Parts: sequence; structure tokens; C-alpha cells
Amino acid sequence: MFRSHPLLTDLYELTMGEVYLREGLNNYAVFEMNIRHKKERNYYVSVGVLELAKEITQLRFSEEDIEYLRSLNRFSEDFLNYLKNFKFRGDIWGIPDGRIFFANEPVFVIKANRIDGQILETLVLNTLAYQINSASKAARVYSVAKGKLLMEFGARRASGIDAAVKVSKAAYIAGFDGTSNLLAGKIYGIPVFGTMAHSFVQTFPSEFEAFLTFAKVYPDNAIFLVDTYDTVSGIEVAIEVMKLLMGSLKMVGIRIDSGDIVELSNYAKKRFEEEGLNSVKIVLSGDLDEWKIAEVVREGYADAFGVGTEIVLPSDRPSLGAIYKLVEDKEGFKHKFSRGKVVIGGSKQVYRLYRGDGKIEKDIIAHESVHYNGEPLLVPIVKEGELVLEHDVKEARERFLRDFSTLPDEYKDINIIFNPPIEYSQELKIM
Repeated sequence: MFRSHPLLTDLYELTMGEVYLREGLNNYAVFEMNIRHKKERNYYVSVGVLELAKEITQLRFSEEDIEYLRSLNRFSEDFLNYLKNFKFRGDIWGIPDGRIFFANEPVFVIKANRIDGQILETLVLNTLAYQINSASKAARVYSVAKGKLLMEFGARRASGIDAAVKVSKAAYIAGFDGTSNLLAGKIYGIPVFGTMAHSFVQTFPSEFEAFLTFAKVYPDNAIFLVDTYDTVSGIEVAIEVMKLLMGSLKMVGIRIDSGDIVELSNYAKKRFEEEGLNSVKIVLSGDLDEWKIAEVVREGYADAFGVGTEIVLPSDRPSLGAIYKLVEDKEGFKHKFSRGKVVIGGSKQVYRLYRGDGKIEKDIIAHESVHYNGEPLLVPIVKEGELVLEHDVKEARERFLRDFSTLPDEYKDINIIFNPPIEYSQELKIM
């Protein structure tokens, strides 16, 4: 796993810091990250917040970092000394991993000296936007799977090692049952799953020998990949092996990775029932997304789905409109009025209100000094540079499952996008 690095920042973050230091502007400031509302998501899942906060408390500029910055001939020795002694001493508030939140709500808040908050912008956006995007896509898959087993298969499509591990974590938090990624399993304790590849089938003279050999070695998890040559004949070969080893296989199934998965899954289910193999599991994979899975649930059959590419890089929303903006300093609220990119200033808290049936009614975004009789979503994670809330993946998953049960059904619809159920308290209204 890659650790966060203080030089994972854009040049202008440091040139602005140089000016702040020279002009005596390194005073208290509040920066917030949120996601602009777009027409692809009804809700988001917070992931990465707690780990990022911990890493921020551990960030330090090394001698090599300082020498590199000196070589750019852009920074004074005073500013380089500031960076050399950098240690985050501010506060961080955030919506904990696993919580569902909505567009325009602050999910990560830094309250610190202006320079410290400024130079963290790139790191915050880089770390959180990708994980939140993957988790939010995974949640949409979870919403249509109707309790079927969900496995994350995205490591080979991810942009590097760190991304692959973070996607596995994000998907697990957002309702998936496990991952094929062993490194993520080791780091986070996520359950791991796997079947076989087409190369395994091709290694043997026939599908029959491939399936038979695998089943003898792994009788507790004999999942046969049946679409290497012809899926229908592959299903028939799998049936032949299953009947030959009847009684010795504790868990057996097939995986279909291509073709018309609705038609093929129905055929497989029908053939297994005809042969008295009612306990055989059917696993589907191959560029699946929430719409394909919803179709299978309606018209086909599956016990489990393997989803990879669409969690790693969602085709309907490859990136989030995540922003990180100054919202308050000692002079007061800091608004932004750019057309289409308005930012409402003020350090905020988000209060969640529930209906009588336990479903979310709305969220109220208020200034932190104004209190409502609702559930505050932003909680302290770092106080005066010290971590006060640790990350736990299983707790994050439990938070997601709890929040998902309170999400109104209309917001779970994958085809209709609603405006977020939020309102701003009076003191934050600027128009």
C-alpha cells in the first residue's frame, strides 16, 4: 500500500502558501469537500474519510522533499522551513465511512491554519473522490441484487495497486460480500472469493479433465468456468463431472462470463433441475453493472455476481464533481458565486431528520453554531492534530447497511434521479 505523501499536491497549493506566509495570512481557515449535484446519483457512500484523516496526522516533509522544492527556485527559505516543520495541528471533521450522504453536503472538513488546509486540497480530493465514486456505484449494484452474493473482481482493471485495494474496500463497505483481491483481504480482513480462469480450462486436453481435476483438489469450492469454448456444451460437461463426483462435492457451481447471460443462466438452471442438481450455484460475471444485474434478477437466474470494471471505473460517471473550497476564516463566511459552481460559505454541520417509518425525511445543512433536533452526520476525527476516531472496515459496512435500510425506496431507483433531500438553514441562504 502506498502511503500519503505531502508532495502529492499541485504546485499552486505551495505557491499560494508562500504568499500566505509572506503576507501574514496564515490564520484560521475552514476548508470543506463536497460533491456537486449531477444527474447520475441519488446518494453517495462515504469511504476513505477515516483513513485519510489518520494519514494527514502522520504527514511530514522529508529532507529530500525540501531539497526538491528548493531546486525549483520558487520558495523562500522561510517557507521551506515552515514545510520542514510541518505537522498537522488542526481539526478534521467528517462523515464516517459507510454513511450515506447527499450532493452538496460537506463530507470532509479541515479547520486549521490556512497554509495547512490549502496544501492538503489535492490529497483530499485524490484520496476520497475515487473511493466514494466506487462505493456509490457498488451501492447501486447492491440495491438491485436482491440479496444475491456480490463479489468484487476489479483489481486487474484498477489504476495501480493502491486503487485496486481501495476499490475492494469501498465495494465491501457498500454491501458486497467480498473480493478476489488477496491484498485487500489481508489488509482489511475482507472475505476473499475465486473460481478459475479460461487459461486453466485451456491448460487441459478437455473441459472434462479441467473440471474433474479442479473438483478433486477443491471439492469444497468447485466452481467451473463453462464459457471457454461453448457455454451450452460447457454446462453439459459440468453436469457430467458433478454426477460423476456426486457425494464428494460439498459446494459446486458454474460461472458464466460471456454471452446472453439471461438466456444462458435460465438454461443452466433448467438443466440442473432436470438432472436433480438443485444445489448447484450459478455465478455470473463479465462487465456487469446495475442495469444488467437488475435484468438478470427479473428475467434470469443467479446465485452470485462478480463485478469488476464498473466498480473500478463506472461508465456512467467515471469521476465525481468533488470540490474542496475555503468556506470560512476569521473574516467570516467565504462564498463563491461562479456561474454553475456556487459554494455557500460557513463552517457547517449536517442534521438528518427521519420520518415516522424510520426512513430519511431530509438533511438540514446549518452553520456549526446552529443546532437542530436531528442526527449530526459530521463527527470529530482529529482534534488539535490528534486522531480521536479510528477506522474499522466492518463497522463501516454495518453503518452502510443501517443507513441503506433508512434510504427511501425512490432514492434506490437506478433509473430516476431526484434532487437531494436537503435544505439550508436560514443563516446559510445567500440568494
